Amino acid sequence: MADLFRLATQFLHVFAGVLWIGGGFYTLLVQLPALLAAPPAARGPVTAQLAPRQIFYILRVAELTIVTGVLNLFASGRAQQLTDPLGSRWSIVLGLGILLAIGLYVLVRATVVPWTLRMLTLGPKAAAGDAAAAAEAGQIIERIRMIGRVQLAMGTLIILAMITARLS
Repeated sequence: MADLFRLATQFLHVFAGVLWIGGGFYTLLVQLPALLAAPPAARGPVTAQLAPRQIFYILRVAELTIVTGVLNLFASGRAQQLTDPLGSRWSIVLGLGILLAIGLYVLVRATVVPWTLRMLTLGPKAAAGDAAAAAEAGQIIERIRMIGRVQLAMGTLIILAMITARLS
């Protein structure tokens, strides 16, 4: 039964992590450029439907990744190794991966979520010709792009840390 729990938590952790980090790559490299290439009048209705679902999805898979990662530590019997965070390569890179994952989650929650919700209120105003709303929306889009690049870099480092820990 313990092996089944360990296998299930490992699977869920890796699967959720792929969905989380992969979702970030897809959003920044495919979805956002396609959305911005659409005529402004078409963006509003799509964004109004897409943004709330995407926020919900990204936050839930991030939370599932973090929770199953903690459960996986205990299921593997290696949690006690983190009591000496500099004691082995495994504890160093795993600790780094954990800090990056939690940091990324907090970063997205603190920046991308409120900016995206703000875009939902600015979009209709900008589409109606409000120059100030359009200018603010443009600034927010650039901030989201910048944070997206940071998210991709952090996600890549998290994956590298997890692979290194697994091979340690």
